[in-house]
Amino acid sequence: MVHNPFLEETFSAEKGAGAWLNGENIHCAATEDLRRAIVATGFPYHKNTIPQLINRLSYILEKCADLRRLGSAALDICWVACGRLDAYYETVKPWDFAAAQLIAREAGAQFGHFHQPPAGENPEIWSENILISVPALFEPIKSLLQQADAD
Repeated sequence: MVHNPFLEETFSAEKGAGAWLNGENIHCAATEDLRRAIVATGFPYHKNTIPQLINRLSYILEKCADLRRLGSAALDICWVACGRLDAYYETVKPWDFAAAQLIAREAGAQFGHFHQPPAGENPEIWSENILISVPALFEPIKSLLQQADAD
């Protein structure tokens, strides 16, 4: 469950049973064109990776429609779940995304990482380089982020 008290919205899910917003069933968007994608990300408190983050932003802004930042990883992910956003990527802590990624997956979004988690780590709670998106855009956005990191 993820609650946004300012908008009086409660997102919830049960594994294998679906996802809801204030009790109404939700589904992610069906966006297929990368140029129409609205993508969200966040910015860390520690600024030692700013050049890498700026490079990622540049790649995303060049190929996608626009970028958003709500201020909460959990809400960004829930907005993917209900179709308000098409993708979200970032490195966060497990408690920042665990509930929301279940909500997104139950709403039809794809969850993974744009860089493979280390061997032995549980990919469901590995919190680095997470990517959640509508299914058709997962691989294209993953590729963009990998290209950005390679440059």
